[in-house]
Amino acid sequence: MTVPAMPSMRFTLCFLTRANQVLMLLRNKPPNQGLWNGVGGHLEPGESPLAGILREVREETGFNLPAARFAGVLTWQGFEIDDGGLYIFTAEAPDGEPLRCSEGEIAWKPRDWVFTSPQVVSNIHRFAPLALNGAPPQRYHFVYRAGRIQSYQVYPLPEGINGAQPELFDGKEN
Repeated sequence: MTVPAMPSMRFTLCFLTRANQVLMLLRNKPPNQGLWNGVGGHLEPGESPLAGILREVREETGFNLPAARFAGVLTWQGFEIDDGGLYIFTAEAPDGEPLRCSEGEIAWKPRDWVFTSPQVVSNIHRFAPLALNGAPPQRYHFVYRAGRIQSYQVYPLPEGINGAQPELFDGKEN
């Protein structure tokens, strides 16, 4: 089996949990407009994925996390945006409620709903049960055709990508 080359890793995604709930964002713009997703966003040039997700969580929820668990990477081909990838993180949410978010509606959703609802970004059904249940970090690769998942595969992480010291994003396409 040939492992696809690693694309540009330009984004972060975090799933904040509290008991059996996951904090989800109903996106009001593309990609995945109109679907529930975790919180996250673009990496800034020179920003590590961990620093990026801590910043994005603070900007989108108001939560100031001390840390987040690196849960792997998600890569894609043929999606509604250019081929690429994102770093996945999980974290226990601090006390309190999230702030309003300009990116869309924020709400706590039951874990089982997140794993199965057609209102959730479809690839979450495949990787989130593993990532949120403590599986070791790995690469989740998805191939899309006509807006649907055609195939997906789970691979070991490429060398040099790890939770302790994720690579820095340089702002350039890889």
